[in-house]
Amino acid sequence: MASLLITLLELSFILPYVFAQDHTQCVDNGSDWYTSVVGETPCRTYERLRKMCNSDYALGTLSPNTPPDTCNEQVADCCCNSIAFGLSMMCLTCQQGIGSSGNGIDAGIGAYQLYLKHGTKSFCASNTNRSFTTHIQTAVCNNNLKIHNDFYQLFWDDGSWFYTFSREQMETTNAADGNNSFTHCASTTLNANSSSESQSISLSKSTPSSLSSLSPTEFAAPSATSTSTLPRSSKSLTAGAIAGIVVGSIAGTIAFFLIWLFSYRRRRTDIEDSEISPTPFIINNASNTRSTSRVSGAIRLPTMKERREPPPRYTE
Repeated sequence: MASLLITLLELSFILPYVFAQDHTQCVDNGSDWYTSVVGETPCRTYERLRKMCNSDYALGTLSPNTPPDTCNEQVADCCCNSIAFGLSMMCLTCQQGIGSSGNGIDAGIGAYQLYLKHGTKSFCASNTNRSFTTHIQTAVCNNNLKIHNDFYQLFWDDGSWFYTFSREQMETTNAADGNNSFTHCASTTLNANSSSESQSISLSKSTPSSLSSLSPTEFAAPSATSTSTLPRSSKSLTAGAIAGIVVGSIAGTIAFFLIWLFSYRRRRTDIEDSEISPTPFIINNASNTRSTSRVSGAIRLPTMKERREPPPRYTE
């Protein structure tokens, strides 16, 4: 009984932690440059993108061995592109931390191709680089996903990916555009009249120092004028956190009830034992003496009082 109570108490502390884990949150402030502009962590953006094609998708702990994730959906349009791969790499640094060097986590040659193959010999379809398919881009806008303009431009042909270079490129764009770096959707454009000229960065080598020549590419500004404020990072409890609190409360209640029941039964047992304890046998010497004298037929001896009384006087 005692071991069961100890187990339940341990579960009441462990279960809330397990269920309340939110893998979309960053372990340090190394990704604040992204969160402060987008309004959510790169992990949250990546999860929302994947959920558009698979509502059951839930971001877990990404593998530190790149690629951190794979595009393994049956309808793979949401993740079968270089933008989703870049977000997964941003998310990996978010989960693992920026590191003592502050350089984040890079991907080696061929990592992007492994991401698209999802562990099989065939690639996902339809694979696109530097863009989404038309209907996925429409879905991105309809769901108010803020995809940074530079995700449409950063790409390494050999499948590698570099965190520091990508971060610095985005920070430079943010400074130049006044954080208006989401012009592929009217709903995420702060000023529809702002210029969205940018340079397409096509990198054919595995190091940022060997950049190929930049080819200017113009993106037309959205025709609809829309002004929106940056969404604030959500502080509400996630479904996992709520489930953890509920399960922990139930486990704690059961544990305390069993403790009370155990102590209550123990008190009842002590009381019952005290009520049924046998009455001690007491020998009555006087009655025993009388019964003994009657049985044996012996003459009754005078008592001490009779011995002290004087004999009666004789008078004529």
